[in-house]
Amino acid sequence: MLVTRRNTLVMGVAAALQPVRVAFAADALRIGVLLPLTGTLASDGNRMLRAHQLAAKQINAQGGIKELGGAQVELVISDIQSKPEVARSEAQRLISNENVSALVGAFGSAATIPSCQVAERNSTPYIVTTAVTDGITEQGMKYVFRIAPKGKWFSEYAADFVDYLRSLGVKISRFALATEDGPFGQAMRTNYPSALGKYGLELVGDETFKTGSPDLGTAVSKLKASQADVVLTACYSDDSAVLLRTMTAQRFQPIYIGYGGGHVTQTVLSTGKPAEGSYGIVEWNADLNKASSLEFVRQFTAEYPGETLLSNQPQAYTAIHVLALAAGAAKSRDRTAIRDALRAMKITGGPATVLPLDQLSFDGQGQAKAGGVMVQVQDNKFVTVWPKNYASGAPRLPSK
Repeated sequence: MLVTRRNTLVMGVAAALQPVRVAFAADALRIGVLLPLTGTLASDGNRMLRAHQLAAKQINAQGGIKELGGAQVELVISDIQSKPEVARSEAQRLISNENVSALVGAFGSAATIPSCQVAERNSTPYIVTTAVTDGITEQGMKYVFRIAPKGKWFSEYAADFVDYLRSLGVKISRFALATEDGPFGQAMRTNYPSALGKYGLELVGDETFKTGSPDLGTAVSKLKASQADVVLTACYSDDSAVLLRTMTAQRFQPIYIGYGGGHVTQTVLSTGKPAEGSYGIVEWNADLNKASSLEFVRQFTAEYPGETLLSNQPQAYTAIHVLALAAGAAKSRDRTAIRDALRAMKITGGPATVLPLDQLSFDGQGQAKAGGVMVQVQDNKFVTVWPKNYASGAPRLPSK
């Protein structure tokens, strides 16, 4: 099934979407949304919720899913409280009690993994929006799909970018890692050494810390002692901010490469000078040089004035559009029929293609060939600087 700009759902002026538990027709396409709306990851979850809602609003305003007689998209929202065990139980509740046709979620890998397992046992399609742990799509699951890149791919993107900096004359020979102790951080801790090793870089420091640690002074002291030219991190936004502030306080100024939504956030920008010049490898950025992406930015900022868009929001937005397209292609709300339609999809245009890829489709493991871009904090803004075909600016190189 080839979905093009002409026959996909298109973005347009949308009517107001009412609160989550609205009265839809009995034949609505019910999508369960697992998000951390409270707890340590609540800020990310609430940002993603608004993107999910915008997608549903657009689909419904354009007459719903036409192949299902105009069926509306109903989001059944569940707060997983930033807890893996809650994600597991809520996934089961949405499937068994709420009769959803599919699930999306659940931001972090720690919560996504158990909820995916529940979906697989219950033959319910699940679109993973942001979690990057490689094994999510490497366990032979038949109902799990992911639009986020694998962690190993991002380590390769980061290594390619480091080599690009070297081609510009930046001297880099040693690297260090700073990673949180959960599945996300440890996946990247495993992947980075081999990716950078291919370019002859030496690993000289490796620090793991607990998410939410208020003091990372000891870890930064060890990183500084390693004399690393570049520090690559994999952690969440509060930890990124603590790392950057602590590095500045200790007068340690390596090239800093953060990871995804754990770095490319307002929390990091709020540190001011410590963040300036730092890089982040990320799934998407608001200045991405792509027509469908720029249209999404226009629509979102019109709906939520003043909100800064982050990479996990277009992923959330994409997931709802993709499921609506799959249900339309299947002409069914049946879970297995939607699963089969997802496997056959090749989407080349429209709102489901706002991410940096030429075509959205899933391989035999349910993994999309998702891309990534490198951004840099320039004048307290995230600017896409690589690869060139999506860049809106050039990297600002260190003076020394």
